[in-house]
Amino acid sequence: MNKSKTTSWSTPKDLYDKLNDEFKFDDFDPCPLNDNPEFDGLKIEWADNTFVNPPYDKLGSTKKNGIGWVEKAWLESTKGKLVVMLIPARTDTAWFHDIIQKDLSIEVRFIRGRLKFGESKTSAPFPSMVVIMRPPTK
Repeated sequence: MNKSKTTSWSTPKDLYDKLNDEFKFDDFDPCPLNDNPEFDGLKIEWADNTFVNPPYDKLGSTKKNGIGWVEKAWLESTKGKLVVMLIPARTDTAWFHDIIQKDLSIEVRFIRGRLKFGESKTSAPFPSMVVIMRPPTK
């Protein structure tokens, strides 16, 4: 498999627009593509309705690197926030089994086909999914 020089790719506009129409995201991006080392979306509070297309090399939590994007998204949802993630459909990973599959309130939408991210002329080498983490119901 070809390895990319980056793990951060811009979201396909038509997919984002469709999701935004449904969920009405706040104007907040916890992981913008500006590669600003001063900004760390894993260490700040997120908006009430957040869309996140995180760097794909930091999805899972590790002892060495700390909290990952999937766990952070889940923690934010437990605070009463809606989080919608665009991530690779890696159903064999610990974060998928320990967080996404384990929490029955999380909705997973598998995307048919392969997405074209950013300015790429070719499709991604992996399938994608949209993961919807809604606030807990009272």
